[in-house]
Amino acid sequence: MNSTSKDRPLRGRPRDPELEGRVFDAVMQIYAHGGWSALTFEAVARESGVGKSSLYRRWDSQQTLLHAAMKARWLPVHNIDTGSLHSDLRELAQMIFDNRTGHYANMSNRLLIDAARFPELREVSSPYMEETVLQARAIIRRAAARGEVPASLNHGLLMDLVVGAVNNHVLTTPPKLRKEMQRKAPSFLDELVKIVLRGVEVR
Repeated sequence: MNSTSKDRPLRGRPRDPELEGRVFDAVMQIYAHGGWSALTFEAVARESGVGKSSLYRRWDSQQTLLHAAMKARWLPVHNIDTGSLHSDLRELAQMIFDNRTGHYANMSNRLLIDAARFPELREVSSPYMEETVLQARAIIRRAAARGEVPASLNHGLLMDLVVGAVNNHVLTTPPKLRKEMQRKAPSFLDELVKIVLRGVEVR
C-alpha cells in the first residue's frame, strides 16, 4: 500500500522519535483498553504528556493517529525477513503470541467490534489488516523464490496454520494456566513451526 496521510505525520513537521514514541504508546494503551470512543486527542495528550497542539500539528484525525501507532507498535510483519522460512515463521509466531498476550492483547477484538460500528475506523483498520496479511504471505513468496517450498503452495493456508494455531492456543488456555503457557511458549512455538513445515515438506 502506498504511503498516504493515513500513515504518516502531516507534512511540514519535523519528526521527533521520542515524542512519537510516547504518543504511539499512549494511543495503543488507550485504544486497547477503551476502544474507539475512548481514543480522543484529549486522552492521548493526557496519557502521553504531549500537548494537543503538538498532536494536531502532526496528525489531523483519530484515524491518522491510530494508523500511525498501529504501524509502529502492532504487528510489524514487514520487519520479518531473515532469509529462512523456518526463522521467519518462528518470528511471526512469536509476534502473534506477544500480540495476543501483551499490553495490547485486546487490540484484535477491539478492532473487529469497533470496525462494525464506526465506518471511519473501518477506513483505517481494513486496509491495515489487508496490508498485514499481504506482508505475511510475502514470507511464503520469498521462501518459494529461494526454493524452500513449492511455488504452488497455498500461502494463505500455511499462514492460517501458524497464526490460527497460536491464536487458538492463547484463546483456549484457561486463566489458571496462563503463567504456565507463558513459560512454555518458546518450546510450543518451536514445535509448532517444525510441525507445520514438516507437513509442507520444506526443502
